[in-house]
Amino acid sequence: MGGGNDEREQTINQLLTEMDGFSGNSGVIVLAATNRPDVLDSALLRPGRFDRQVTVDRPDVAGRVRILEVHSRGKALAKDVDFDKVARRTPGFTGADLQNLMNEAAILAARRDLKEISKDEISDALERIIAGPEKKNAVVSEQKRKLVAYHEAGHALVGALMPEYDPVAKISIIPRGQAGGLTFFAPSEERLESGLYSRSYLENQMAVALGGRVAEEVIFGQDNVTTGASSDFMQVSRVARQMVERFGFSKKIGQVAIGSSGGNPFLGQQMSSQKDYSMATADIVDAEVRELVETAYSRATQIINTHIDILHRLANLLIEKETVDGEEFMSLFIDGQAELFVA
Repeated sequence: MGGGNDEREQTINQLLTEMDGFSGNSGVIVLAATNRPDVLDSALLRPGRFDRQVTVDRPDVAGRVRILEVHSRGKALAKDVDFDKVARRTPGFTGADLQNLMNEAAILAARRDLKEISKDEISDALERIIAGPEKKNAVVSEQKRKLVAYHEAGHALVGALMPEYDPVAKISIIPRGQAGGLTFFAPSEERLESGLYSRSYLENQMAVALGGRVAEEVIFGQDNVTTGASSDFMQVSRVARQMVERFGFSKKIGQVAIGSSGGNPFLGQQMSSQKDYSMATADIVDAEVRELVETAYSRATQIINTHIDILHRLANLLIEKETVDGEEFMSLFIDGQAELFVA
């Protein structure tokens, strides 16, 4: 892409010059770090150069607890702060993310004229980092509040009734960033660390993402649905296509990985994705993706129609309180005697 000499080549040449072994620095060990090992020049990785590679993973629960303890030094914490619970709510967070979390919590406590950081400030700071700041002064009509409440209730209802899916942590209809409301799930630490997702989990994920649109259609009718589910559709389409093209979850395509993803051309990647299969195969891929999405839509519709009473109760509770935590949400299911979905 572009041709000619670029900055990467100059950097490589300088490094190789310094590491050629002819200088009087034989007692020096050179350490380097990168978050893009896939684009390193092979000349840098030969024996005698950067030939020992150590992968530094994101910290696990125990590691995050220790990091939180470090970044909370010098900050006044309330007695209700439990770092173990905070660590379990922050899977995938790095040390810098956790430092930012504690700093944001301290800022919120200062704004609220508090002398200590409580679990509420940490929780609010976490949501602020993940989804953006609250739009407390946003003008929202009652009709929109009702629509957002049913949309988020649809996500939560389908997610709670899908077997082996992540538990619901919190539901909110307070606008944040570009979202009118959010449903927070508590992802599995084991699943995140291993990176292994079963077919049933991905199918459940698609059904959960479509639960918001299904709830809108059931309650308000197909003529009154909104564009609020656009990001959900993007997520569903991406997951379904990966299941067919990369993960071997399609019987018609089989255990074959087709299509190569593109990337940033300035980082040694291709300008765009290449089709390494025929148009006939592309038609099969499109049909398989559509079938996966339609199956997920059907499952979400069945769950919401079966438990419409719980959907109404949850939506009304959201309209009244704006925020419902996981424990309060699960009490609705116990009272409503809801049962897990069985395909």
